[in-house]
Amino acid sequence: MNRAISHHQKCCIDYTSCFGDSRLDVRGNTIASAMLEKGTVILNRLSENRAEVVSSGLFFQNDRVSQEILRDEATTRCAEVSQGLHVLAIQDTSEINYQHHAGKLDRADADLGPLGNNRDIGFFVHPTLVVDARDGFPFGVSDIYVWNRTWNHATKTQREYKKLPIEDKESVRWIRSGQVTRELLCGADQVTIVADREADIYDEFIEVPDDKTQLLIRSTQNRILVDQPDKLFEHIGHAEVWGTYGLTIPQGHSKRQGRLAEIEVRCCPVKIARPKNTVNKTLPEYVALYAIEAKETAATLVDGEEAICWRLLTTHCVNSFADACKIIQWYRWRWIIEQLFRTLKQQGLDVEASQIETGAGLKKLVIMAVSTALRILQLTLERDDNFGRAGTIVFSEWELECLRAFQPMYEGSTVKQKNPFPVNSLAWAAWIIGRLGGWKGYRKAGPAGPVTIKRGLEKFNQLFTGWLLQKMYA
Repeated sequence: MNRAISHHQKCCIDYTSCFGDSRLDVRGNTIASAMLEKGTVILNRLSENRAEVVSSGLFFQNDRVSQEILRDEATTRCAEVSQGLHVLAIQDTSEINYQHHAGKLDRADADLGPLGNNRDIGFFVHPTLVVDARDGFPFGVSDIYVWNRTWNHATKTQREYKKLPIEDKESVRWIRSGQVTRELLCGADQVTIVADREADIYDEFIEVPDDKTQLLIRSTQNRILVDQPDKLFEHIGHAEVWGTYGLTIPQGHSKRQGRLAEIEVRCCPVKIARPKNTVNKTLPEYVALYAIEAKETAATLVDGEEAICWRLLTTHCVNSFADACKIIQWYRWRWIIEQLFRTLKQQGLDVEASQIETGAGLKKLVIMAVSTALRILQLTLERDDNFGRAGTIVFSEWELECLRAFQPMYEGSTVKQKNPFPVNSLAWAAWIIGRLGGWKGYRKAGPAGPVTIKRGLEKFNQLFTGWLLQKMYA
């Protein structure tokens, strides 16, 4: 029965024997499990009493609990589930802002510094989210890189940024995380690293790809081409249109009006020239890539709005309109990592509300919280059975049995009030967790969101504990 109670064995990070100290192992496992089950990273809410709050605080302050150990434990399962598959490794960066309780933090703390506005205190997190290239379902993370700036951080002009080697720039994180991912996911059939415009770095196209690792980067620089009079943007804009497709823009989406946008797709091979101002003159004089442009036509463009336009650079061969559309879809799945960030923050775990008072402890907490946010995200994405995944991705067999026992209590008498999904599927489990979190169960009311899923997981933890005790002593 102890094995059944150990929820984190299936669903969370397992820190057994990581630290060489059984007390650290136990505390790490307890914290990781409580994060998932209670849907929070606030130590007062994770802990049952004052002693546990103090114990958890000491765990994050302990130098033997390193960021490297926590990161390795968070990424191990991802390597296992990616075996033999084509996966997308989606990179992005987010600020973790602690300005609202800056009074409890020490500005001299070497693990804290200014954020993008050069005023608020915190640090940056750069995870690489691994998803199935077939349908976009997230498996896990292959890397979690955290860093902070110093308070005397000079501007790019002051540092003569363009003259610095890539190793001395913050942007090296895109290359570093790509290399870490390539090594970790060596058992995958293929890895495509996906990133937005910040990752448009010439060095990355040289240093990251190999026989099984490809790149898909949104272009931000109108680069010089080899043997072409036009630069990249003009050259791809003059290429032949391969086809069009419809893109639904929901009403209220960003600053755009809702509509069905018509998107033209162009594609051509290009040779990107090595930048003239690069410090590393040993880099090849050019790199051969495929450029794809997906741009809204004038037929659906709304007055006053700028046309949707994605220019993508990829190491994949693109031989047809179908190939191009598939790669565009891979890029569009970048929104999943944005959902992960929202789940990590105010729409879920509220990691920026933590009471830990050291930068090192906060960084460790965020690394652990990424894995917890991922579980909430997996349930949220699968609430409509979009992926057909099994419930064992998130829940143990014992927990699925508990969900089956409680399901009748949350179903109504009519068909519309019944759980419509296959028993033991992740969608079936998400339906019950949503009901536990306060969702009414009616589709017309919309699906359960991350906050509701988080509340549902917290309530389920309470039910599961009582259910196990009843089975043990019945």
